[in-house]
Amino acid sequence: FFTSLQSTSTFTLSHTHITQTMADGAGRSGSSGNAAGAAAERRQRRQNLADKAVRTVAIVGGTHGNETNGVFLAKHFLQQPQLVQRETFTTRVLLANVAAIGRNPTEARRYVDTDLNRCFLLKDLAAGESKTIEQKRALEIDRELGPKSSETPATDLIIDLHNTTANTGVALMMSPYDDLAHEIGAYLQTLDPEVRIVEWGRSDDWALLPTIARSGFTFEVGACPWSCLVGKWYQRSRSLLLAALDYLDRRNKTFFATSAAAEPAAAGSLATRTVNVFERAYNVGYPADPTTNELAAMIHPDLDQRDFTPLQEGSPLFLRLDGSTIPFSRRDPALAIPETDTEPLCPFFLNEAAYYEKGTAFMLAHAVSRSYRALE
Repeated sequence: FFTSLQSTSTFTLSHTHITQTMADGAGRSGSSGNAAGAAAERRQRRQNLADKAVRTVAIVGGTHGNETNGVFLAKHFLQQPQLVQRETFTTRVLLANVAAIGRNPTEARRYVDTDLNRCFLLKDLAAGESKTIEQKRALEIDRELGPKSSETPATDLIIDLHNTTANTGVALMMSPYDDLAHEIGAYLQTLDPEVRIVEWGRSDDWALLPTIARSGFTFEVGACPWSCLVGKWYQRSRSLLLAALDYLDRRNKTFFATSAAAEPAAAGSLATRTVNVFERAYNVGYPADPTTNELAAMIHPDLDQRDFTPLQEGSPLFLRLDGSTIPFSRRDPALAIPETDTEPLCPFFLNEAAYYEKGTAFMLAHAVSRSYRALE
């Protein structure tokens, strides 16, 4: 029951599980160098918007039906579409998992049969399976906004609205290879220094909805209880999202011809910039009773709600049911953190309610400086 999110490099531990993982929802095209090279080449052809105009944007809410802030923000834009249209690009607004959203928040659930945000691996979309409500909806969304299999999908940029029960604040989650997404994130940090950029991790593919487009990111905010509207995060999300659209419009006008050409030439030149990001490294599972495999501990109250705060040696990690503490030690052999990893580790998605079913207590990231390309 209490297993890690990924099957890659998983160690069963005395009091927890830790997974060295590339990304939640990551897929693998194979271990051969040829496969990896082909995936990298395809990614370069698709995620190459650093020096391209953005012509089509999609804003998606309700990928998880009970993440109500995103649902209602998308509904707001559906009712007032002029708010998200800009002179140089078109914007679509979409409710993703309509069946899980229900008629009102009290009926909402994360998903009906399976997590929609794990249904977008390229191989799964190509297989065309539609046994579950979410698989069927994933194929519909891929046809509308993609297809993901195309090097020129219908959508240039997808912004997928989510909220979490964890205290992440505003966290923009994206591919480490996506220059445009990093550029947008870096701009939003100039407006709100508390905005964080989190990279999904390195992989050949991800099962996440934003990967349908050439560029995209998950717009995560929290802490928000399931099926609740939280005004603070609704207001902040709305403001930052509209600012991102304004930025893209100015970018188009500054660097590209105003013609409707699909790929107008850029007036500027590419330059390398840097931005601080959290690079996802590991998933940590809850301690489980070795006999019953039931939950044996919880996030320690000294750690809970402290997302992205670097862990200190000896600081409380878990609280056992008997009240005793499991401290953090990166050299604890039970945690199996490689000795070569000496960088500070920052937990996030602490005590995320949706991850109890996966047995995941939190994720760990390295705080690093990331280079990306942008026009100037």
